[in-house]
Formats: sequence, C-alpha cells, structure tokens
Amino acid sequence: MRTLIKILGIVALILAVFALSLVAYDFFMSRRGFPAKSFINGVNVSYLTQEQAVEKLQKYTASQLFTKLVTLETPTAFVHFPPEKIGIDIDRPASVKLAFRLSRKPNYLDELRYRMSEGATFTPLLFSIDEERLNAVLSVIAEEIKTASKEAAIRFEEKTGAYHITADIPGQELSIKRTISAVKKGLLRGQRSFYLKIDYIMARVTEEELRAHPPVNYLAGYTTYYGSHDSKNRIHNIKLLAERVDNTLLMPGETFSAVDLLGEVTEENGFKEAFVIINGELVPTLGGGACQIATTLYNAVSLADLQVLERKNHSFYFNIYPLGRDAAVYPGHLDFKFKNDAHYPVLFKATATDKKLSFKVFGTPPKKNVEFSAVKVFGKPADSDKFIPMSLKAVIDEDLPFRTEVTRTVYEKTKKIKEETIKSFYKLYGDKDNVPIKSPESI
Repeated sequence: MRTLIKILGIVALILAVFALSLVAYDFFMSRRGFPAKSFINGVNVSYLTQEQAVEKLQKYTASQLFTKLVTLETPTAFVHFPPEKIGIDIDRPASVKLAFRLSRKPNYLDELRYRMSEGATFTPLLFSIDEERLNAVLSVIAEEIKTASKEAAIRFEEKTGAYHITADIPGQELSIKRTISAVKKGLLRGQRSFYLKIDYIMARVTEEELRAHPPVNYLAGYTTYYGSHDSKNRIHNIKLLAERVDNTLLMPGETFSAVDLLGEVTEENGFKEAFVIINGELVPTLGGGACQIATTLYNAVSLADLQVLERKNHSFYFNIYPLGRDAAVYPGHLDFKFKNDAHYPVLFKATATDKKLSFKVFGTPPKKNVEFSAVKVFGKPADSDKFIPMSLKAVIDEDLPFRTEVTRTVYEKTKKIKEETIKSFYKLYGDKDNVPIKSPESI
C-alpha cells in the first residue's frame, strides 16, 4: 500500500511539474505573442508574434481569406468581382494589431480563465481599398446604368381646349463617391454584397406640376406681319425659329433667351442668309429674321406680364414692328431674355405663315390685364442737343434721330398693380435710303 501511495505521489508530482511547465510555457509564449487558440478569420496565430502573424496572413489572398466574389447590386442586376479586381484587400497589419489587442488581457490569470471558459478567440479581418481601382470599375458600371430623365409633356388642342399630360420619368446615375463610402462601411461589418448608391435626377417638367397648374388658359398673344421687302430666306428663318418656340414649356423661375433659341447659326442647322443690321448697314447674314421672333415674343410676354430681363430696340425704326416695342437680337451682342416669374408653368404656341408671325401664351388664371399707352416721340433737331416732342411723321421727314416712351400698365381686375415706362432710341428711319444695303441676299 505504501508503495502504491508513493507511486501515486510521484505521478502527481510529475503531472504537477508538467502542468506548471505548460503554464510557464503558455505564459512565456502568450506574453510575447498571441495566446493559444487565437484565430484571425480562421487563421491560427497562436503563440505567433505580431510580425509572424502578418507574415502568415500574407500567404493568403483576399479571395482565400474573405470571399471568392464580391457582389455589387445594380437596380436591375447583380455584378460579381473577385475582391482584388475591385481594389479590396486585407489590411494585414491592422488586422493583426486588432486581434492582438482583443485576444490579450492585462492579467495573465484572467486571460487563462477566459480561454478555459470560452475556448478559442476569433477576431475579424480589417480591409484596405484601392480607391483608384474601385473608382475605375464603378465608372464603367456608371455608364451602363446612367439614364437621362424624361420630362412630362402636355399636348394641347387650342380649338377644343382638350389636353393630355404624359408622365415624367426620373433619370438615374451612380454616385461613385457615396458607393465607395458604403463599401468601406460595409467591409467593417464583413459584408460581401453591396448595393450601389443611385442618385435620381428629377425631370425639369413633372407631371405633378402640370396637373396642378395645366397651362391651357389663354393669357396673351401678339402678331407681327412681314414687310413687303421681306425675302423667302427671312421668312424661312422665322418659320424655323417659330417651330422651335412652339409648345415650349417654361416652368416657374425659368428663363428664356432668344440667343439660346438660335443656338449655333449655321447652314447645317437650317439657317439661310437674310438682312441683319451690322454697323449701320443691312448685311445678308445667316439667321436674319430672328429679331422678328424676339419682337413678337417681347410683346406677347409683356402682355402676359412675364418679367423681361433684357431687351434692346433696333438702331433703326422698322414700321413692321410696333413703335417703341421692338426687340433686337444678335448673338454675342444683343439678347432678348425673359423669366417666368409666375407661380405656374406657361406654354407657348407659335404660328408662322408666309405673311405673319403669331405667339400665344397659355397659363393658369387669374389673368391680368395689360395695357400699352400711346407712344410718345421725341426728336432731336440738327440745331439742338436735346430731344423735343415731335410727331413720327416729322422725324421721318427730317431723318432725325429720335426716342420713344411707352407706358405699360398692369391691372388685376380694376386695380393697378404695376407700371413701367419703356424707352427706346432710334438713330435713323429704317425704310429710307439712309439705311445702306451692303449686298443682296443669296437665294
């Protein structure tokens, strides 16, 4: 019996020494490196130093450690890429540093008790992103999913008053910046699938706005007639531009520019040569006739009480235009601009025949009443440095420079709400011989 007890004692002592040796080894190894049963996303880094753990992780690619494919979700499809293809990689030093901090406790005995009760310690991966590479991939996707918005439209029949409104469709484009940010945040949570961030571009004209205020009520209109000297080329240009104006919708706050309407004045864009005033001469130039568009529109929008932003009269008086109420346009020098300062959309209808040009403005009531006063003419005699009241006939007969004043008054019902004086300055009378014609138009 004594012998058995002695043997058992020796065995217990050996086991105790062995256990103490293991604890001592574990203490020594875990104080200089990772504790036992430490894993970084499944990779065993037990007892390794941080440098050794980084070296071990470098043996694995992102596809091996993280996922074979990363999914990018578009609104209509799923696109799959190896993580390396889109610039996603493992940040190995950062992953090791995080794991080292989470797996160790300041007190060794606390750490030992934790491992004995919880078992292994698993810590996640941290990632790095090559934003340039990810941006390049997203740029290709962006072109594929980009769509332009489609504006709502109104088809209006003047004769019957019937109209039909078609729906708008928002456009979409990929927000690369927000998508990259979402990928970064998702990777912190270990996501392998990412929904692309889409910006939706609302249409300039929406169905909601048109239905709330359908521009089908007549507000104002104006007609000018061509002169007896007008050529087919000039009438052609007027018809071309009138067609561009027809059915134009101007939303609240938007601005219309006659120069923008003209665009690039070239033969390829359909323009022909017609007379234009250049340096005091009538010169055949592509786009001649645009001033009649500007003049007729100016009177129509003035009668509709839309805000005129820019208007300049011709240097010569032409009797086909209302005296003191003409508008000149010449790209780079003169423009006619106005703004829809109403709280509803306005619609323009245009008609151009071989004899006349008409514009009508449609919107939402209440309709305002606008009146132009009779024109006042002031001539400048050769022996005077001042403009004095004269008749139009007198300034024409004497070939005098002159100016005009017209008062525009706006009423709501019978209440006057606005009044302005429109001033114009004319050097010479345009239909007389003192307007030199430099060369004939080409037909």
